[in-house]
Amino acid sequence: MTGRTHPASALADALLRESAEDGWALLGPSVYETGRIVVDAPWLAGHAARLRYLCDEQADDGGWGVAGFRLVPSLSATEALLRIHRRRLDVDRVLPADEVSRRAAAGVRFLDAHLTEGHPLPDLVAVELVVPRLIDLINEHLRHLTAESPAALPAGVTGIVLRPPTDSDPELLRRLRARAAAGQPLPKKLWHSWEILTPGGVCDPRVVMRDGNVGVSPAATAAWLGGPPEPDHPAARYLHTVQQRCGGPLPVGAPMPYFERSWILTILGANAVPHTVPEKVLDSLEEAVGPDGAPAGPGLPVDADDTATVLLALQLNGRGQPLDPLMRYFDGERFFTYPEERTPSPTANAHALEALAARVAHHPDERNRYAPVQRATTRWLTGLQNADGSWDDKWHGSPYYATACCARALAGYDDDHCRAAVERAVGWMLGTRQAGGRWGHGTGTVEETAYAAGTLALSRSPQRATVVADALAAAARTLRDGRVDERATPLWIGKDVYTPVRIVRATCLAAAYRLGVLDGGRDGR
Repeated sequence: MTGRTHPASALADALLRESAEDGWALLGPSVYETGRIVVDAPWLAGHAARLRYLCDEQADDGGWGVAGFRLVPSLSATEALLRIHRRRLDVDRVLPADEVSRRAAAGVRFLDAHLTEGHPLPDLVAVELVVPRLIDLINEHLRHLTAESPAALPAGVTGIVLRPPTDSDPELLRRLRARAAAGQPLPKKLWHSWEILTPGGVCDPRVVMRDGNVGVSPAATAAWLGGPPEPDHPAARYLHTVQQRCGGPLPVGAPMPYFERSWILTILGANAVPHTVPEKVLDSLEEAVGPDGAPAGPGLPVDADDTATVLLALQLNGRGQPLDPLMRYFDGERFFTYPEERTPSPTANAHALEALAARVAHHPDERNRYAPVQRATTRWLTGLQNADGSWDDKWHGSPYYATACCARALAGYDDDHCRAAVERAVGWMLGTRQAGGRWGHGTGTVEETAYAAGTLALSRSPQRATVVADALAAAARTLRDGRVDERATPLWIGKDVYTPVRIVRATCLAAAYRLGVLDGGRDGR
Protein backbone atom coordinates (compact mmCIF):
# COMPACT_ATOMS: atom_id res chain seq x y z
CA MET A 1 0.00 0.00 0.00
CA THR A 2 1.39 3.41 -0.91
CA GLY A 3 0.40 7.00 -0.30
CA ARG A 4 3.49 9.09 -0.18
CA THR A 5 1.78 12.49 -0.20
CA HIS A 6 0.14 12.21 3.22
CA PRO A 7 2.18 12.95 6.38
CA ALA A 8 0.89 9.71 7.89
CA SER A 9 2.67 7.73 5.20
CA ALA A 10 6.11 8.97 6.22
CA LEU A 11 5.39 8.31 9.90
CA ALA A 12 4.02 4.83 9.26
CA ASP A 13 6.90 3.94 6.95
CA ALA A 14 9.41 5.13 9.56
CA LEU A 15 7.82 2.88 12.20
CA LEU A 16 7.98 -0.10 9.88
CA ARG A 17 11.58 0.57 8.86
CA GLU A 18 12.61 0.87 12.49
CA SER A 19 10.90 -2.41 13.34
CA ALA A 20 12.40 -4.13 10.30
CA GLU A 21 15.92 -3.08 11.21
CA ASP A 22 15.61 -3.57 14.94
CA GLY A 23 14.64 -7.22 15.26
CA TRP A 24 13.96 -6.91 19.01
CA ALA A 25 10.81 -4.76 19.47
CA LEU A 26 10.99 -1.52 21.38
CA LEU A 27 9.62 -2.09 24.87
CA GLY A 28 9.77 0.25 27.83
CA PRO A 29 11.67 -0.79 30.98
CA SER A 30 10.18 -3.01 33.69
CA VAL A 31 10.65 -2.50 37.43
CA TYR A 32 10.06 -6.21 38.00
CA GLU A 33 12.63 -7.39 35.46
CA THR A 34 15.16 -4.76 36.49
CA GLY A 35 14.85 -5.74 40.14
CA ARG A 36 15.55 -9.38 39.29
CA ILE A 37 18.64 -8.43 37.28
CA VAL A 38 19.92 -6.28 40.17
CA VAL A 39 19.69 -9.39 42.35
CA ASP A 40 20.96 -12.06 39.96
CA ALA A 41 23.40 -10.15 37.74
CA PRO A 42 25.21 -7.37 39.66
CA TRP A 43 28.15 -8.15 37.37
CA LEU A 44 26.28 -6.95 34.28
CA ALA A 45 27.17 -3.54 32.83
CA GLY A 46 24.62 -0.85 33.68
CA HIS A 47 24.18 -1.92 37.33
CA ALA A 48 24.44 1.62 38.68
CA ALA A 49 21.81 2.85 36.22
CA ARG A 50 19.49 0.04 37.30
CA LEU A 51 19.86 0.97 40.95
CA ARG A 52 19.05 4.60 40.21
CA TYR A 53 16.10 3.56 38.07
CA LEU A 54 14.60 1.56 40.95
CA CYS A 55 15.02 4.54 43.25
CA ASP A 56 13.59 7.01 40.76
CA GLU A 57 10.52 4.84 40.16
CA GLN A 58 9.60 4.50 43.84
CA ALA A 59 6.47 6.47 44.70
CA ASP A 60 6.00 8.62 47.78
CA ASP A 61 4.02 5.86 49.50
CA GLY A 62 6.93 3.43 49.15
CA GLY A 63 5.52 1.34 46.31
CA TRP A 64 6.18 1.02 42.60
CA GLY A 65 4.01 0.69 39.51
CA VAL A 66 0.69 1.93 38.13
CA ALA A 67 -2.70 1.60 39.78
CA GLY A 68 -3.99 -1.96 39.78
CA PHE A 69 -0.53 -3.44 39.07
CA ARG A 70 1.62 -2.29 41.98
CA LEU A 71 2.15 -5.54 43.86
CA VAL A 72 4.63 -7.37 41.61
CA PRO A 73 6.99 -4.44 40.83
CA SER A 74 6.89 -3.41 44.49
CA LEU A 75 7.80 -6.93 45.61
CA SER A 76 10.65 -7.16 43.11
CA ALA A 77 12.13 -3.74 43.89
CA THR A 78 11.78 -4.16 47.66
CA GLU A 79 13.43 -7.60 47.59
CA ALA A 80 16.26 -6.17 45.49
CA LEU A 81 16.85 -3.33 47.96
CA LEU A 82 16.80 -5.71 50.91
CA ARG A 83 19.30 -7.93 49.09
CA ILE A 84 21.56 -4.92 48.53
CA HIS A 85 21.14 -3.92 52.18
CA ARG A 86 22.42 -7.35 53.20
CA ARG A 87 25.17 -8.03 50.67
CA ARG A 88 26.74 -4.55 50.15
CA LEU A 89 28.88 -5.49 47.19
CA ASP A 90 31.26 -2.85 45.90
CA VAL A 91 29.06 -2.36 42.82
CA ASP A 92 26.09 -1.60 45.11
CA ARG A 93 27.83 1.29 46.85
CA VAL A 94 26.60 3.74 44.24
CA LEU A 95 23.63 3.98 46.61
CA PRO A 96 24.38 5.25 50.14
CA ALA A 97 23.62 2.62 52.79
CA ASP A 98 21.13 4.86 54.56
CA GLU A 99 19.21 5.42 51.32
CA VAL A 100 19.02 1.69 50.64
CA SER A 101 17.75 1.07 54.19
CA ARG A 102 15.18 3.86 54.00
CA ARG A 103 13.83 2.82 50.60
CA ALA A 104 13.71 -0.86 51.52
CA ALA A 105 11.79 -0.07 54.72
CA ALA A 106 9.31 2.08 52.79
CA GLY A 107 8.80 -0.78 50.34
CA VAL A 108 8.17 -3.29 53.12
CA ARG A 109 5.65 -1.01 54.81
CA PHE A 110 3.84 -0.41 51.52
CA LEU A 111 3.65 -4.14 50.85
CA ASP A 112 2.44 -4.92 54.35
CA ALA A 113 -0.40 -2.42 53.98
CA HIS A 114 -1.21 -3.50 50.41
CA LEU A 115 -1.39 -7.18 51.29
CA THR A 116 -3.37 -6.51 54.46
CA GLU A 117 -5.96 -4.61 52.44
CA GLY A 118 -6.63 -7.79 50.45
CA HIS A 119 -6.36 -6.51 46.89
CA PRO A 120 -6.99 -9.24 44.28
CA LEU A 121 -3.96 -10.44 42.38
CA PRO A 122 -3.41 -8.64 39.08
CA ASP A 123 -3.68 -11.07 36.17
CA LEU A 124 0.01 -10.98 35.25
CA VAL A 125 1.96 -13.86 33.73
CA ALA A 126 2.74 -16.48 36.43
CA VAL A 127 1.59 -14.05 39.12
CA GLU A 128 0.31 -16.87 41.35
CA LEU A 129 3.93 -18.12 41.52
CA VAL A 130 5.88 -14.86 41.36
CA VAL A 131 4.10 -13.28 44.33
CA PRO A 132 4.64 -16.06 46.92
CA ARG A 133 8.24 -16.52 45.80
CA LEU A 134 9.11 -12.86 46.28
CA ILE A 135 7.23 -12.76 49.58
CA ASP A 136 9.28 -15.76 50.77
CA LEU A 137 12.50 -13.99 49.81
CA ILE A 138 11.52 -10.75 51.54
CA ASN A 139 10.52 -12.56 54.72
CA GLU A 140 13.81 -14.45 54.62
CA HIS A 141 15.73 -11.17 54.44
CA LEU A 142 13.77 -9.76 57.37
CA ARG A 143 14.41 -12.88 59.47
CA HIS A 144 18.15 -12.78 58.75
CA LEU A 145 18.41 -9.08 59.48
CA THR A 146 16.50 -9.50 62.74
CA ALA A 147 18.82 -12.33 63.77
CA GLU A 148 21.96 -10.32 62.98
CA SER A 149 21.10 -7.41 65.24
CA PRO A 150 18.38 -4.79 65.59
CA ALA A 151 20.66 -2.25 63.94
CA ALA A 152 20.84 -4.37 60.79
CA LEU A 153 17.10 -4.11 60.19
CA PRO A 154 15.76 -1.15 58.21
CA ALA A 155 13.95 1.21 60.55
CA GLY A 156 10.24 0.72 61.02
CA VAL A 157 9.84 -2.86 59.81
CA THR A 158 10.43 -4.79 63.03
CA GLY A 159 7.99 -7.67 63.36
CA ILE A 160 6.56 -7.40 59.85
CA VAL A 161 5.87 -10.74 58.16
CA LEU A 162 4.26 -10.57 54.73
CA ARG A 163 1.42 -12.98 54.04
CA PRO A 164 0.78 -14.36 50.53
CA PRO A 165 -2.62 -13.47 49.09
CA THR A 166 -5.24 -16.19 49.19
CA ASP A 167 -5.46 -16.20 45.40
CA SER A 168 -1.73 -16.93 44.99
CA ASP A 169 -0.53 -20.55 44.91
CA PRO A 170 2.41 -21.16 47.28
CA GLU A 171 1.83 -24.92 47.17
CA LEU A 172 2.14 -25.05 43.37
CA LEU A 173 5.28 -22.95 43.63
CA ARG A 174 6.78 -25.41 46.13
CA ARG A 175 5.91 -28.38 43.93
CA LEU A 176 7.43 -26.80 40.83
CA ARG A 177 10.61 -25.77 42.64
CA ALA A 178 10.90 -29.25 44.11
CA ARG A 179 10.57 -30.76 40.64
CA ALA A 180 13.26 -28.44 39.33
CA ALA A 181 15.55 -29.27 42.26
CA ALA A 182 15.03 -33.00 41.65
CA GLY A 183 16.05 -32.64 38.03
CA GLN A 184 12.57 -33.16 36.63
CA PRO A 185 11.67 -31.16 33.51
CA LEU A 186 9.22 -28.28 33.68
CA PRO A 187 6.90 -27.15 30.86
CA LYS A 188 8.59 -24.90 28.32
CA LYS A 189 6.06 -22.12 28.93
CA LEU A 190 7.46 -21.77 32.48
CA TRP A 191 10.98 -21.00 31.27
CA HIS A 192 9.92 -17.36 30.81
CA SER A 193 9.71 -17.24 34.64
CA TRP A 194 12.76 -19.36 35.37
CA GLU A 195 14.05 -16.81 37.90
CA ILE A 196 11.16 -17.85 40.17
CA LEU A 197 11.57 -21.60 39.68
CA THR A 198 15.30 -22.18 39.51
CA PRO A 199 16.73 -24.20 42.40
CA GLY A 200 20.00 -22.31 42.08
CA GLY A 201 21.87 -24.46 39.58
CA VAL A 202 24.12 -23.01 36.92
CA CYS A 203 23.20 -23.34 33.23
CA ASP A 204 20.57 -26.01 33.86
CA PRO A 205 20.77 -28.34 30.82
CA ARG A 206 17.01 -29.02 30.88
CA VAL A 207 16.34 -25.41 29.92
CA VAL A 208 17.31 -24.68 26.34
CA MET A 209 18.85 -21.34 25.52
CA ARG A 210 17.93 -19.83 22.15
CA ASP A 211 19.81 -16.91 20.60
CA GLY A 212 21.47 -16.31 23.93
CA ASN A 213 18.31 -16.12 26.01
CA VAL A 214 16.05 -18.31 28.11
CA GLY A 215 12.34 -17.81 27.55
CA VAL A 216 12.88 -14.39 25.93
CA SER A 217 13.40 -13.02 29.45
CA PRO A 218 16.46 -11.16 30.77
CA ALA A 219 15.60 -12.23 34.33
CA ALA A 220 15.16 -15.88 33.39
CA THR A 221 18.43 -15.79 31.44
CA ALA A 222 20.40 -14.29 34.32
CA ALA A 223 18.94 -16.80 36.78
CA TRP A 224 19.78 -19.65 34.40
CA LEU A 225 23.38 -18.47 34.21
CA GLY A 226 23.67 -18.50 38.00
CA GLY A 227 26.69 -16.18 37.97
CA PRO A 228 28.98 -14.13 35.74
CA PRO A 229 29.74 -15.97 32.49
CA GLU A 230 32.66 -15.61 30.15
CA PRO A 231 32.36 -12.34 28.18
CA ASP A 232 31.80 -14.16 24.89
CA HIS A 233 29.06 -16.42 26.28
CA PRO A 234 25.89 -16.01 24.17
CA ALA A 235 23.82 -15.21 27.26
CA ALA A 236 26.31 -12.54 28.31
CA ARG A 237 26.09 -10.93 24.87
CA TYR A 238 22.29 -11.10 24.99
CA LEU A 239 22.04 -9.47 28.42
CA HIS A 240 24.58 -6.80 27.55
CA THR A 241 22.71 -5.89 24.36
CA VAL A 242 19.32 -5.76 26.09
CA GLN A 243 20.49 -3.57 28.97
CA GLN A 244 22.13 -1.15 26.54
CA ARG A 245 18.80 -0.57 24.79
CA CYS A 246 17.25 1.13 27.85
CA GLY A 247 20.47 2.49 29.30
CA GLY A 248 20.65 -0.07 32.10
CA PRO A 249 17.07 -1.05 33.03
CA LEU A 250 15.57 -4.12 31.38
CA PRO A 251 12.33 -4.77 29.49
CA VAL A 252 9.98 -7.55 30.54
CA GLY A 253 10.87 -9.56 27.44
CA ALA A 254 13.12 -9.46 24.39
CA PRO A 255 13.15 -10.11 21.52
CA MET A 256 9.48 -10.02 20.43
CA PRO A 257 9.61 -8.87 16.80
CA TYR A 258 6.64 -10.89 15.51
CA PHE A 259 4.40 -9.30 18.13
CA GLU A 260 5.55 -5.78 17.29
CA ARG A 261 5.50 -6.12 13.51
CA SER A 262 2.16 -7.89 13.21
CA TRP A 263 0.38 -5.50 15.58
CA ILE A 264 1.72 -2.46 13.74
CA LEU A 265 0.61 -3.86 10.38
CA THR A 266 -2.89 -4.78 11.54
CA ILE A 267 -3.38 -1.39 13.20
CA LEU A 268 -2.29 0.47 10.07
CA GLY A 269 -4.36 -1.80 7.86
CA ALA A 270 -7.53 -1.61 9.94
CA ASN A 271 -7.39 2.19 9.80
CA ALA A 272 -6.37 2.44 6.12
CA VAL A 273 -3.23 4.40 7.03
CA PRO A 274 -1.10 4.69 3.87
CA HIS A 275 2.14 2.76 4.28
CA THR A 276 4.72 0.66 2.47
CA VAL A 277 5.76 -2.60 4.11
CA PRO A 278 9.40 -3.71 3.93
CA GLU A 279 9.59 -7.18 2.41
CA LYS A 280 11.86 -8.11 5.32
CA VAL A 281 8.95 -7.64 7.72
CA LEU A 282 6.61 -9.87 5.74
CA ASP A 283 9.33 -12.48 5.27
CA SER A 284 9.90 -12.65 9.02
CA LEU A 285 6.20 -13.07 9.73
CA GLU A 286 5.89 -15.85 7.15
CA GLU A 287 8.82 -17.62 8.77
CA ALA A 288 7.20 -17.26 12.20
CA VAL A 289 4.16 -19.36 11.27
CA GLY A 290 4.47 -23.08 11.90
CA PRO A 291 1.90 -25.88 12.03
CA ASP A 292 0.89 -24.79 15.55
CA GLY A 293 0.90 -21.06 14.88
CA ALA A 294 3.20 -18.17 15.66
CA PRO A 295 4.83 -16.85 18.85
CA ALA A 296 5.49 -13.26 19.93
CA GLY A 297 9.17 -13.87 19.36
CA PRO A 298 11.63 -16.70 18.67
CA GLY A 299 11.93 -18.81 21.80
CA LEU A 300 8.43 -18.16 23.13
CA PRO A 301 5.60 -20.70 22.91
CA VAL A 302 3.08 -20.23 20.10
CA ASP A 303 -0.32 -18.79 21.03
CA ALA A 304 -3.62 -17.93 19.39
CA ASP A 305 -3.29 -14.16 19.82
CA ASP A 306 0.00 -13.85 17.97
CA THR A 307 -1.07 -16.49 15.46
CA ALA A 308 -4.25 -14.59 14.60
CA THR A 309 -2.48 -11.26 14.30
CA VAL A 310 0.44 -12.57 12.24
CA LEU A 311 -1.95 -14.34 9.84
CA LEU A 312 -4.11 -11.22 9.60
CA ALA A 313 -1.08 -9.03 8.87
CA LEU A 314 0.02 -11.39 6.11
CA GLN A 315 -3.50 -11.54 4.62
CA LEU A 316 -3.76 -7.75 4.56
CA ASN A 317 -0.47 -7.54 2.68
CA GLY A 318 -0.99 -10.10 -0.05
CA ARG A 319 0.61 -13.07 1.64
CA GLY A 320 -2.46 -14.82 2.96
CA GLN A 321 -2.09 -18.30 4.39
CA PRO A 322 -4.69 -20.91 5.41
CA LEU A 323 -5.98 -20.45 8.95
CA ASP A 324 -5.35 -24.07 9.93
CA PRO A 325 -2.80 -23.10 12.63
CA LEU A 326 -5.30 -20.70 14.18
CA MET A 327 -8.12 -23.22 14.12
CA ARG A 328 -6.12 -25.47 16.42
CA TYR A 329 -7.10 -23.05 19.20
CA PHE A 330 -10.87 -23.16 18.58
CA ASP A 331 -12.70 -25.31 21.12
CA GLY A 332 -16.17 -25.15 19.57
CA GLU A 333 -17.16 -22.01 21.49
CA ARG A 334 -14.22 -19.64 21.37
CA PHE A 335 -10.45 -19.50 20.86
CA PHE A 336 -8.18 -20.30 23.79
CA THR A 337 -4.89 -18.41 23.81
CA TYR A 338 -2.89 -21.48 24.81
CA PRO A 339 -3.73 -24.81 26.44
CA GLU A 340 -4.78 -24.76 30.11
CA GLU A 341 -4.94 -20.97 30.34
CA ARG A 342 -6.42 -19.70 33.60
CA THR A 343 -8.56 -16.96 32.08
CA PRO A 344 -9.77 -16.57 28.48
CA SER A 345 -8.87 -13.53 26.40
CA PRO A 346 -11.56 -11.46 24.66
CA THR A 347 -8.94 -9.60 22.62
CA ALA A 348 -7.37 -12.81 21.34
CA ASN A 349 -10.85 -13.81 20.16
CA ALA A 350 -11.35 -10.38 18.61
CA HIS A 351 -8.11 -10.78 16.66
CA ALA A 352 -9.20 -14.25 15.59
CA LEU A 353 -12.50 -12.84 14.33
CA GLU A 354 -10.64 -10.21 12.30
CA ALA A 355 -8.40 -12.89 10.81
CA LEU A 356 -11.45 -14.97 9.90
CA ALA A 357 -13.21 -12.00 8.29
CA ALA A 358 -10.14 -11.10 6.25
CA ARG A 359 -9.66 -14.68 5.10
CA VAL A 360 -13.28 -15.01 3.99
CA ALA A 361 -13.16 -11.63 2.22
CA HIS A 362 -10.20 -12.80 0.15
CA HIS A 363 -11.42 -16.40 -0.21
CA PRO A 364 -15.23 -16.39 -0.43
CA ASP A 365 -15.20 -20.11 -1.21
CA GLU A 366 -14.21 -20.71 2.43
CA ARG A 367 -17.21 -18.81 3.83
CA ASN A 368 -19.18 -21.94 4.73
CA ARG A 369 -16.20 -23.45 6.52
CA TYR A 370 -15.73 -20.50 8.83
CA ALA A 371 -19.30 -19.23 9.27
CA PRO A 372 -20.09 -21.53 12.25
CA VAL A 373 -16.80 -20.51 13.92
CA GLN A 374 -17.59 -16.84 13.41
CA ARG A 375 -21.11 -17.21 14.82
CA ALA A 376 -19.92 -19.08 17.89
CA THR A 377 -17.08 -16.65 18.60
CA THR A 378 -19.20 -13.51 18.17
CA ARG A 379 -21.79 -15.00 20.55
CA TRP A 380 -19.09 -15.78 23.08
CA LEU A 381 -17.52 -12.34 22.75
CA THR A 382 -20.76 -10.38 23.02
CA GLY A 383 -21.75 -12.53 25.99
CA LEU A 384 -18.58 -11.45 27.76
CA GLN A 385 -19.29 -7.73 27.36
CA ASN A 386 -19.72 -5.96 30.70
CA ALA A 387 -23.07 -4.44 31.58
CA ASP A 388 -21.65 -0.94 31.08
CA GLY A 389 -20.58 -1.76 27.50
CA SER A 390 -16.87 -2.32 28.10
CA TRP A 391 -14.65 -5.40 27.97
CA ASP A 392 -11.62 -6.36 30.12
CA ASP A 393 -8.68 -8.50 29.12
CA LYS A 394 -5.67 -10.21 30.63
CA TRP A 395 -3.16 -8.84 28.12
CA HIS A 396 -3.78 -5.15 28.77
CA GLY A 397 -4.43 -3.24 31.96
CA SER A 398 -6.90 -0.84 30.37
CA PRO A 399 -10.49 -1.68 29.43
CA TYR A 400 -10.12 0.88 26.63
CA TYR A 401 -7.79 -1.44 24.74
CA ALA A 402 -10.03 -4.47 25.22
CA THR A 403 -13.15 -2.52 24.30
CA ALA A 404 -11.54 -1.04 21.19
CA CYS A 405 -10.33 -4.45 19.99
CA CYS A 406 -13.67 -6.17 20.59
CA ALA A 407 -15.78 -3.39 19.11
CA ARG A 408 -13.60 -3.18 16.00
CA ALA A 409 -13.82 -6.93 15.45
CA LEU A 410 -17.61 -7.06 15.96
CA ALA A 411 -18.10 -4.07 13.66
CA GLY A 412 -16.91 -6.32 10.85
CA TYR A 413 -19.89 -8.64 11.42
CA ASP A 414 -22.86 -6.58 10.39
CA ASP A 415 -25.73 -8.26 12.22
CA ASP A 416 -28.04 -6.72 14.82
CA HIS A 417 -26.45 -8.53 17.75
CA CYS A 418 -22.93 -7.38 16.94
CA ARG A 419 -24.06 -3.87 16.02
CA ALA A 420 -25.85 -3.49 19.37
CA ALA A 421 -22.68 -4.55 21.20
CA VAL A 422 -20.66 -1.95 19.29
CA GLU A 423 -23.11 0.82 20.18
CA ARG A 424 -22.99 -0.22 23.85
CA ALA A 425 -19.20 0.13 23.67
CA VAL A 426 -19.60 3.58 22.13
CA GLY A 427 -21.95 4.55 24.95
CA TRP A 428 -19.38 3.48 27.53
CA MET A 429 -16.68 5.51 25.80
CA LEU A 430 -18.91 8.58 25.78
CA GLY A 431 -19.72 8.13 29.46
CA THR A 432 -16.10 7.84 30.60
CA ARG A 433 -14.66 10.88 28.83
CA GLN A 434 -12.55 13.03 31.13
CA ALA A 435 -12.12 16.78 31.20
CA GLY A 436 -9.89 18.08 28.43
CA GLY A 437 -10.78 15.32 25.99
CA ARG A 438 -8.86 12.42 27.47
CA TRP A 439 -9.71 8.85 28.43
CA GLY A 440 -8.04 6.32 30.70
CA HIS A 441 -5.91 5.88 33.79
CA GLY A 442 -5.45 8.80 36.15
CA THR A 443 -5.91 11.98 34.18
CA GLY A 444 -6.00 9.92 30.98
CA THR A 445 -3.35 8.77 28.53
CA VAL A 446 -2.73 9.41 24.85
CA GLU A 447 -2.81 5.66 24.16
CA GLU A 448 -6.21 5.13 25.76
CA THR A 449 -7.57 8.25 24.09
CA ALA A 450 -6.61 6.69 20.75
CA TYR A 451 -8.58 3.56 21.65
CA ALA A 452 -11.58 5.69 22.58
CA ALA A 453 -11.40 7.59 19.29
CA GLY A 454 -11.24 4.38 17.28
CA THR A 455 -14.30 2.99 19.05
CA LEU A 456 -16.33 6.20 18.80
CA ALA A 457 -15.73 6.29 15.06
CA LEU A 458 -17.59 2.97 14.75
CA SER A 459 -20.92 4.46 15.83
CA ARG A 460 -23.75 4.46 13.31
CA SER A 461 -26.35 5.97 15.62
CA PRO A 462 -27.92 9.17 14.19
CA GLN A 463 -29.06 10.11 17.70
CA ARG A 464 -25.44 10.17 18.87
CA ALA A 465 -23.90 11.85 15.86
CA THR A 466 -23.46 15.27 17.50
CA VAL A 467 -22.10 14.05 20.83
CA VAL A 468 -19.78 11.59 19.08
CA ALA A 469 -18.45 14.34 16.82
CA ASP A 470 -17.79 16.53 19.87
CA ALA A 471 -15.96 13.69 21.64
CA LEU A 472 -13.86 12.95 18.56
CA ALA A 473 -12.90 16.61 18.28
CA ALA A 474 -11.74 16.53 21.90
CA ALA A 475 -9.77 13.33 21.27
CA ALA A 476 -8.17 14.96 18.24
CA ARG A 477 -6.77 17.74 20.43
CA THR A 478 -5.27 15.21 22.84
CA LEU A 479 -3.73 13.18 20.04
CA ARG A 480 -2.31 16.27 18.35
CA ASP A 481 -0.42 17.25 21.50
CA GLY A 482 0.45 13.77 22.78
CA ARG A 483 3.76 11.95 22.80
CA VAL A 484 4.62 8.27 23.24
CA ASP A 485 8.06 7.15 24.42
CA GLU A 486 9.62 4.46 26.60
CA ARG A 487 8.36 6.16 29.77
CA ALA A 488 4.71 6.23 28.72
CA THR A 489 2.27 4.77 31.27
CA PRO A 490 2.83 0.99 31.05
CA LEU A 491 -0.47 -0.80 30.44
CA TRP A 492 0.36 -3.96 28.50
CA ILE A 493 0.55 -7.13 30.58
CA GLY A 494 3.38 -9.66 30.87
CA LYS A 495 5.17 -10.56 34.09
CA ASP A 496 4.93 -6.81 34.69
CA VAL A 497 3.05 -4.08 32.84
CA TYR A 498 5.05 -2.53 30.00
CA THR A 499 4.80 -0.28 26.93
CA PRO A 500 5.37 -1.67 23.42
CA VAL A 501 6.42 1.74 22.17
CA ARG A 502 6.12 1.30 18.41
CA ILE A 503 2.75 -0.45 18.69
CA VAL A 504 1.37 2.39 20.80
CA ARG A 505 2.81 4.93 18.36
CA ALA A 506 1.08 3.11 15.51
CA THR A 507 -2.18 3.17 17.48
CA CYS A 508 -1.96 6.91 18.07
CA LEU A 509 -0.86 7.56 14.49
CA ALA A 510 -3.83 5.60 13.14
CA ALA A 511 -6.31 7.46 15.36
CA ALA A 512 -4.80 10.82 14.43
CA TYR A 513 -4.93 9.93 10.74
CA ARG A 514 -8.59 8.92 10.94
CA LEU A 515 -9.38 12.20 12.70
CA GLY A 516 -7.44 14.29 10.19
CA VAL A 517 -5.18 15.95 12.74
CA LEU A 518 -1.77 15.14 11.23
CA ASP A 519 0.00 18.16 9.82
CA GLY A 520 3.43 16.66 9.31
CA GLY A 521 4.94 18.77 12.07
CA ARG A 522 5.10 16.06 14.71
CA ASP A 523 6.62 12.60 14.71
CA GLY A 524 4.02 10.87 16.86
CA ARG A 525 6.50 10.44 19.69
